[in-house]
This record gives sequence, C-alpha cells and structure tokens, in this order.
Amino acid sequence: MMRLTQLCLTVLIVGLVLLPKGGSLLVTAATAKTQNNAQGRAGDSQSTRDAPPDTTPYWRPALPEDYIPKGMRPIPLVPGVFIVDVVVNNTDPNLTNTDTFNDGETSITVNPANLNEIVVTAFSGSWGAHAPLWHSTDGGNIWTKEFTIPAPPGIAATGCPCDQTVDYGTGNQMSGTFLISDIFSGITSNPASAAAWNWLVIGGVTQATNFNNSPPPAFVDQPWLLVNEDPLIPAQDNVYSAYDDFINGNDCVGDDCRTRVSVSYGVNPPNFTVDNQSGTATGSINPGHRLAVDPRNGFVYSLFQRNIAAGGGGSKNIDYMLNRSTDGGATWTLNGMAGGIIVANGDSTQPTPKFGTVNALLGGVDHAAVDPNNGDIYYVYGNRDAGTGNNRLAIRRIQDNGGGGVTVGPEHFVTGQVDAAIPAVAVASDGTVGVFFYTFDGFSQDNVPIFSARLAQSRDQGVTFSHQTLLTFLSSAADNGNSRQRVLGDYMQMKAVDGCFYGAFTGNGAPFGRPFANHDPIFFRVCAVAPPRPTPTPRSRPTPAPRPTPPR
Repeated sequence: MMRLTQLCLTVLIVGLVLLPKGGSLLVTAATAKTQNNAQGRAGDSQSTRDAPPDTTPYWRPALPEDYIPKGMRPIPLVPGVFIVDVVVNNTDPNLTNTDTFNDGETSITVNPANLNEIVVTAFSGSWGAHAPLWHSTDGGNIWTKEFTIPAPPGIAATGCPCDQTVDYGTGNQMSGTFLISDIFSGITSNPASAAAWNWLVIGGVTQATNFNNSPPPAFVDQPWLLVNEDPLIPAQDNVYSAYDDFINGNDCVGDDCRTRVSVSYGVNPPNFTVDNQSGTATGSINPGHRLAVDPRNGFVYSLFQRNIAAGGGGSKNIDYMLNRSTDGGATWTLNGMAGGIIVANGDSTQPTPKFGTVNALLGGVDHAAVDPNNGDIYYVYGNRDAGTGNNRLAIRRIQDNGGGGVTVGPEHFVTGQVDAAIPAVAVASDGTVGVFFYTFDGFSQDNVPIFSARLAQSRDQGVTFSHQTLLTFLSSAADNGNSRQRVLGDYMQMKAVDGCFYGAFTGNGAPFGRPFANHDPIFFRVCAVAPPRPTPTPRSRPTPAPRPTPPR
C-alpha cells in the first residue's frame, strides 16, 4: 500500500506540473468557456436538444483515489472479461501521454466478415482536415487512432462531427452517419483510408440524409444508424438513420418534436430516398430516439420517449414508445397504432439534475435490441423509485402475438437500488440478454464524482440478472455549474456478434496507465457463449511391434 501511495503521489506531482497556467485541479480553464459557448449556440440552458455536444477536453492531475476508488481495485479481475483503454493499448506509444480529447459518447461496430476488425468513434477530434476513428484489426487488443473520416464534400463541417454512429453491414462495408447542421451519411470498405469513403455528391455538394424534415433546416438532432437486410431482398443491405426533428428548435413542448427515419436501399454511396415520421415526442426531455433491427426478416423498430407529466421528486413522467416498420421504412405502425405503442410508463430524472452532478441526460434513458433467434424485443428504460429516489433501470420483453402485432410482457428490474443511466442492450446468439449501464457511486474524498460501468446478463429472458463491474472510476471533472455539462455523453453502444458482447464506453484512463485523469474510449468484450474449441486432430501412433513369444 505504501508503494502504491508513493506512486500515486508521484503521478499527482507530475500532473500538477502538466496543468496549464490558470487551470484548476478539477476543471480546466477551458471548460467553462467551451460550455458557455455551447449553451449559447443551443439557444438557452433549457434546450433539450443534445446538440451542440459537450466536447470539452476535461482532464486533471491524477489523484491517489483514481487508482483505488473507494479503496477498491478499479478494474476487477473477472474471468471472461476483456477490457482495454484504446488510448493506452495503441500503436502510438506516446498517445497515452499527449491525448486529452473529450472522448465522450462512443459508438462501436464489428465487421461480421472479420471479427478481428472493430471500429469505435467518440468525440476524439473534429474536422479541419479529417476526423478520427479508433481502429483495431486484432480483436480489440491494439488500436490505432486513424484520422480517416473526411468531411462530406461541399459541406462546411469545421468543429464537427457533432454526433456520429457507425455500423457494419455485409461485404466489409461500414456505414456512418454524422451530424453537422444537417445529417450526412457515407460508406467505407476500409476504415483506415480516407479515400475509401463514398458520399452521394451532386453538383459538388453531399446530399443530406434528412431530406424530408420540417423547415427550417439545422434543427435535426442525434442521428442513430443501423444496417439491416431488406425485408424483401435478404441479400440487400439497407441503411437506416433515425433522428430527431426539433420543429421549434429547442424542445418538445406541445408535440414539437418528430422522430424520423431515413433509409437508403442497398446502394453505395448511400442514397436516402425515404424519410418518414415514426412518432411524435413531447415534453421537456430529449426524445432519446433509437433503432433496433430484426436480422431474421428485415423489420426495424423505432423507440423514443414522451414526457406526458411531471414526475415525483422533480423528475419527469415518461411514456416509453415503440413503433415498427415491416416494409423498409416506407410505413410505420404497430398494433394498429400509427404513432406506435406505449411499452411502459415511469418517472425518470432527465435531463437535469445532472447524473452524478456532471452529466446531463440529453439522450434519453432508453434502448432496445432484438433476439436474433426468435424476434423478441428487449426494451430497457429508466424507472425512478418513488421511495428511495433512485433512478433504476427496468426491462420488458415484447413478443409476437401471432396476429401481426406484439404483446408487451411484465416489468422486471435490471438494477437494484442504485442510481443508473445510459443503458445499452444487446442479445447474444444463445439468447443471453446483456445490458450495459453506468451507476453513480457517490463522491471521492476529494469530492469528485465516482461512476461504475457495469454489465448485467440474463439467461432467463430478462427476468433476473447477474452483474459484473467493468470499471469503477473517478470523473475527470467536477460539476462546472453548467446544466448542459456532459463528461460522459448522451449514449454509449454495445452490440452482440454471435455469442459475444462488444462494447465501448467513456471512462477514466488513469487506472489503465495514463499519467493524468482524462476520459478515454474503453473497449470491452464479454462472451456469453464460449467460442467452440477446435476438434483436436488425432495423433497418428505407430503400429506397435509384436511382442516376442516368451520362452517356455
């Protein structure tokens, strides 16, 4: 313990030397300036749009408790959990000493044709020249920060991407959608090459993904992209980009937000020819618009939130909505309801007070995934406990009712009595349901917020869950007084490929070996189904020589 304390103090001293002149221990001088500018661009502090994002480079000198939060090992030694910091496990050995980007709001995708190829995006840089992505070709052990996302041709993109998600389809093709003032989407067959990106360019200008939203333009928000097979042509990949349409620019009060899904049908570069409304959000929260896809039949699900009343303890009362398209996004209806169905209702504390005092929930508290075996949908959502005030996570299983609609199952809780947020759910090939989420664990001795990134797994169709802590860490910043501060981001992503969960989340890099406290993209892989062992090849054995006949 003495050696560990001495090491931590040494790092602390080094960090103080590295601290810019005028900076503070917990929030750099740039923080307030960046956030104030962001707030001004949003219109006012009550805007429920997630744009503009918080890309502040939060960092501070390391504290002793960064290495032993609450006296515990920050990275538990759990069998079957592979976890690395993509900044530390990097082909550039000096990146761990120099990178101070925000790295919030991660997206992840795995190439189904080559499971060793994995791409992660985050707020790790912006367009001047090319924006970065994180690329691994060995299953996530070693990463390279590739500055290989070109700005869409003909579009003024400096300072963005302002939101981004990526997803692989078939044929080594990865699609990405990016928020600037409008939304633009491209496809690449080589994430390590800027020249490999294809955009639909007409007259020197990249065409917007959101071509059918209500005027004025630039009030779109939080695009979410997934690739799925076409419902009629299984060999064809369709690219779906969901987004929020803030008609009045700032919030959803009075049904002023529409959730829309734009679709490109099997072409490269992507050409979005359908852009239809899947629902209507309302109230003083972000719609939290997400997609889930059924790989068996090409169905696509749109889920979002509607704030219908005030909730207890200053929270919001929310209807969690679900809609479906069975014809490639041309029409949206579920159980005969054009606007979708209510899956659940509950109170949720969003967007403020900030989660853990440092992360406004401007991306909702909802996510869904489809079981690739039978098409069951698992819908995770926030549900505040009226007695304890804890914002728990609940889940419902939604099944086909045999008549063209669905039946919503009973509510079960993913979490116990903890304050949880930013969920991501996926379903492995054996039916195991995985839910990633954060918990706020209180404060350190230096009054720094403590978070844990966790993975819950259910092998009984979402009735009960076992829990694993992936990382417990101190935030790289304290509350800066801005209601739109987001040290983590609006969402994280986890996806299931075959029997494994692949995820990326924002966490403190200090426990992984960073010389100061800065948030990094953290990659993890947890396999619900152990990969099959190869059948051993029988060894040939020489025919034994006949035994000599013993003398009589």
